[in-house]
Parts: sequence; structure tokens; C-alpha cells
Amino acid sequence: MRNVLLISLIAVPIYSQAPPLEDGYVRPTTVKSGLAPGMVVKQAASTGRTFQITMRRGDEVVSGLTEFAEKNQVKLAHLTAIGAFDSAVLGWFDPEKRAYKKIAINGEVEIISLTGNIMMQNGKPNLHVHCAVGLPDGSVKAGHLIEGHISLTLQAFVVDSDIPAEAKSSQ
Repeated sequence: MRNVLLISLIAVPIYSQAPPLEDGYVRPTTVKSGLAPGMVVKQAASTGRTFQITMRRGDEVVSGLTEFAEKNQVKLAHLTAIGAFDSAVLGWFDPEKRAYKKIAINGEVEIISLTGNIMMQNGKPNLHVHCAVGLPDGSVKAGHLIEGHISLTLQAFVVDSDIPAEAKSSQ
């Protein structure tokens, strides 16, 4: 903590003495409070379970994670993963059509970031997952994960935040 404070105290005078910036640049500033009036906060349970999931060539991610959530009674969780696809369908949500515009991925790509949550919807686990993939030329495509087929592997961590029924009854 002392190191962070020292860096902060040194950085403030450096920025205050710096020359004006060109257009397109910005210096670190103090974060303003009160600019997220719609934010809702709920404390998640600290008694949740953490799962490590590995998928292999040919596995379909959305199907596999949904089946995992059903079998393990996961009702509220967040997840992260990395790996590789040989084909996938991402989606960009079009609010006017209330549907996803397909972004087809055909060929080997790296999963740069796969993150999302699992929540109950109509009595069943529902995945809401976003994914960014790196193409061979270094460009990136991203969107809502609709389906993804593993080419080599996928390593995921799922953190279940729901309080087990036996813990709820003792509170």
C-alpha cells in the first residue's frame, strides 16, 4: 500500500508540470463519483464453488457449459475461459430487430477472452457469454457467443455464487 501511495504522490506533480497535450490524448484523471445512478449492487455469497472445466477438440462450448450447469445445479455464476475454436458463431445484438446479427468464424482462431454469466431463466440455466477471438492476421472479432466448436482445447473457470440450499436454511 505504501508503494502505491508513493507512486501516486510522485505522479501528481509530474502531470501538473507536463506540457499541453495534442488532440487525441488524455492524461489519467480523478474518477468522478455519482455518474452511475442506475447501478444496482448485490453482495454475492462467499460460500460458492469454483469449477475448472477443460473441453477438447470438437466440443461445443454453449452446449457443454449449459449441460455442466444443469448437472451441477449452478444457478448463479460467472465464468472466464481461453482456448481456441475451429469454427464459431458470434452475434451482434440489433436492438431494432431484437435479434443477433451472425458473425461467422470459419477457421482456426484463438479465444482471447470469453467471459459471461450463468443465471436461471424459466427454471433452466441460461448462459450469457461474450467472446473475443484473434484471427491469424492479428485482427479481432467479438460478440455474443452463439456457438463455438473447440479446435484444440478450452480452459474455463466457473465461480458459482449461489448459496447452497442447506446454507440458506441455516441463516
